[in-house]
Amino acid sequence: MIEYIILAILQGLFEWLPISSSGQVMLSSINIFGLTPEEAFSLAIWLHLGTTLAVVIKLRYEYIEILKACLPTLFGEPEEMIKKKRNWLIIATIGTGITALPLYFLLRTVLNNVFTASQGDIFTLIIAGSLLITGIFLLKTKKTFGKYSIEEKSLGSISKDSFKAGLAQGFSILPGISRSGITVSVILFENYEQENTLKLSFLMSVPVALASIVVDIIFGEGSVFGFIDPLTIIIIVMISFLVGFLSMEVLLKVAKKVDFSYFCIIYGIFAFFITLPFLFLL
Repeated sequence: MIEYIILAILQGLFEWLPISSSGQVMLSSINIFGLTPEEAFSLAIWLHLGTTLAVVIKLRYEYIEILKACLPTLFGEPEEMIKKKRNWLIIATIGTGITALPLYFLLRTVLNNVFTASQGDIFTLIIAGSLLITGIFLLKTKKTFGKYSIEEKSLGSISKDSFKAGLAQGFSILPGISRSGITVSVILFENYEQENTLKLSFLMSVPVALASIVVDIIFGEGSVFGFIDPLTIIIIVMISFLVGFLSMEVLLKVAKKVDFSYFCIIYGIFAFFITLPFLFLL
């Protein structure tokens, strides 16, 4: 129980930083607590449920308005701004599904058929490589600042921008690829203001996080229920939620001021040099 609580705390803290919370949770799960790569992957998916609930509560009024906008016959025609956010959420989710689902099944296949419990070091190298990619991507966009708010964008432009952001978000199913880092970078490239960018990134994260839970239950043969009892799952999800909710404001401010691109690159290189010697012992 204690190791799962520690991992839940890590998820609650790292979710708001562009350093891939799933990558950090999986690295800790495999190298410190001895979980198999398959178990660590499923656990990382479920711990996201807690921080997703924190986002829902934080942006609850916007989600309520967006849900109402999906039912115009009941609640009337939505305002233009709400319509734009609704379209963004729907199209981004479709885009994410296009890239995330094939990558999920590919990753599941690799975890089931290639990696064993003794091969966590190889998977650690894969995560380290993904962190390097995240760091390089962040370096490319760290000086990018947009000038347009979502209000100033047309519905047609929003459809194209959200689809691109959704496609990019799908790659964050790969541990080590930061979801917030890659989506914020893509949205900034489309010339959105930084404040709008962060909010849009969070809005589009919720449907995908919930969908990944459903997909893991249906298709995840080594799902978290195979090695953790339901009560423990509820406890660690709630811990992830509480830590995430309480730390969100502070760590988002930190994320704005600190350049995490170098952290990802240095951490990735460090993981390579630490892990490579163990591979020669296999």
